[in-house]
Amino acid sequence: MNTLLVAATSAFLVLAPFAGSAGLRATMLILAALVLARHPRATAAIAPRAPRAVVAALASWAALAALSVAWSEQPAYTLAELRAEIFYGALALGVFFVAAAQDASRWRTWRIALLAGSTVLLVELTLQSMLGQSLTRHTAIEQRGPWSTHLVLIAPLLFTLGWPKPWGENQATWVQAAALAVLLFAAWGTENRIMWVALGAQLLLAMALWRAIPAMEPTRERDLRRLAIAAALVVGVAFAGSLVERNERFFGAQAPVATSFERDLRPRIWSTAIDEWRKAPWLGHGFGREIVAGAFIPLTPQVADHPELRHAHNVFLDAAIEMGVVGLAALIAVLIALAREYRGFLRRSDVAPLGLLGLMLIAGFMLKNLTDDFMHRHNALVFWALNGMLLGLGSAAPRAAETKR
Repeated sequence: MNTLLVAATSAFLVLAPFAGSAGLRATMLILAALVLARHPRATAAIAPRAPRAVVAALASWAALAALSVAWSEQPAYTLAELRAEIFYGALALGVFFVAAAQDASRWRTWRIALLAGSTVLLVELTLQSMLGQSLTRHTAIEQRGPWSTHLVLIAPLLFTLGWPKPWGENQATWVQAAALAVLLFAAWGTENRIMWVALGAQLLLAMALWRAIPAMEPTRERDLRRLAIAAALVVGVAFAGSLVERNERFFGAQAPVATSFERDLRPRIWSTAIDEWRKAPWLGHGFGREIVAGAFIPLTPQVADHPELRHAHNVFLDAAIEMGVVGLAALIAVLIALAREYRGFLRRSDVAPLGLLGLMLIAGFMLKNLTDDFMHRHNALVFWALNGMLLGLGSAAPRAAETKR
C-alpha cells in the first residue's frame, strides 16, 4: 500500500503541469485518498496535527463557496467549479498533508517527481518552439500563462538542491546554478512580465530570511549567497529586457517603454471587474472564476490567437466577483493563516527551511496572480499539494529530524 500511495502521489506531480491531464490527475488523487482510507486509524491519528487556524480558514472559505450555489447566477456552473476547485483542492491538500506527516522521506520522491514532470514539459515546449509546430493538441501559447505560474510554484524547490538533508539534496553549487539557469531560460520563454516580479520577490525573501536555511559549511553557504545575488540581478535585467522586447514587438523600436503599460488591457478588465463586483458586493455572483464571463468576452482583442477574456485577471478581484467582500475576506484569511503557520516554522530550527519555502510559495504565487488568475485547475492543485506537503512535514518534523540526523 505504501508503494501504491507513493506511486499515485508522484504520478500526480509528474502530470501536474501538463494541459489535458485533468482526468489522470484526478484519478491519481482519488487513488491516493483511497489508499489512505484503508487505514482510517492511522489517518485519524494524524488529523489533530493539522494547524487549526488554517483548517478553520479553509473550511470557512469552502463553506461559503458551497453556499453560493443558493444565490449563484449559474448554479450548474458553480456546482461544477466546486467539484473542480474546492473538492479536488481539498483532496490534494489533505492527501499530501497526511502522506507527508506519515513519512517525511516521501518529500524527496515528490520533489524529484515534480521537477521531472516540469523538465519534460520544458523539453516539449522548447521543441515546439524550435520546430515551429505543436507536438500536442495544446499549443505553447495556450500553455504560456499556466506554465509561467507553474515555474513560480516550483522555483522554491530548486533552492533545496544545495541544502543538506533531510530537506535538500546536498548537491554541488554548480548543480544549483545549472538548475536556476534552466529556470531562468524557461521563464524567458514564457514572455511573461509579472513572472519576473514574482521570482524576484521569492529571491529577495530567501535572502532576507537566510538564517532559516539549513546550516552548512561556510564555503557552500558563501557560494549559495553569491548565486542568489547573481540570480536576483539576472531577474532584474530580464524583467527590464522583457519590457523592452514586448514594447518593440507590438509598438515598434521608437515607442517609449511606457507605451506597453499605457495600452495594456488590464485597466479596462479591472474596471469592468469592479463594475461587476458592485452589482453584488457582499456575497457575489456565485463561485467560479468565469461566473460573469459574458462581461469580459467583449473586451477580447480581435487579433489572431488572442485567448478569449473571461475573468478579471486578478485573483482578488475574481474572488470579490464570485463571493463578494465576505468571500474575499475568507480567501485573505486563508493566506494569512498559511503565512502565520510558516512564520511559526521559522522560530523552530528543525522546520525553519520549510517555513522559508512556504513563505516563498505564497509570495510568488500571489504576486503572479495580480495580473491574471491561475488559482485555478492544475496550478491551484499544485499550490494546495505543496502546502499540504510543507504543513505535513512540519507536523512530523521533530520525529523526522531526530531520525535523519
